[in-house]
Amino acid sequence: MKFDTQHISAKYGVVLRVSDLLNFGLSFRQIRRLVESGQLVKVDKGIYRIPDQEYDERVALALRIPTGVFCMYSASFIHQLSNFVPSGQHLAVPKKSRYVVPDFTPVKLYFWEETPYKLGVIEHPLEGGTIRVYDPEKTVCDFFRLSSKTGELAIEVLKSYLQRPDRNISKLFNYAKKLRVQNSLIPYLQVLS
Repeated sequence: MKFDTQHISAKYGVVLRVSDLLNFGLSFRQIRRLVESGQLVKVDKGIYRIPDQEYDERVALALRIPTGVFCMYSASFIHQLSNFVPSGQHLAVPKKSRYVVPDFTPVKLYFWEETPYKLGVIEHPLEGGTIRVYDPEKTVCDFFRLSSKTGELAIEVLKSYLQRPDRNISKLFNYAKKLRVQNSLIPYLQVLS
């Protein structure tokens, strides 16, 4: 069986859910045969990729944890707000959700209430697809919100943010109010601005 990788990747991307393959008209038996013949690579339970095409494993992780939003250290790395390279991926999920963490990459999950979870989510393109990540302003606020765990890195993230030409201080203040971190953020903002 010859698999039309160009057609399916144009429609769904390089990283695919089993539901994408089924919608494409394949059966479970055909999917298994494609994996056995090397025309598909199984990344994790229900997640496949087209071989010999570039992809970012964060795209596969986003499909594996569909409500996940890249946050904290992962978001600061994506937005180049710190030099810290996380050893695993950091994702926020709704407070009462349950996930089995995938085997293909280390993952730290944060279980957040509605406001911190929904505020500031953007789509970010990567090789092989897109992911959801918090925007730079929300990322700064999250570091201050969890400053007891992030320490001095919160200040580094804020400094880097303030050097960005696309910074939006009014958006940062708005998020800080909604997340109740304005009292800890504003003094540093006044000193660093």
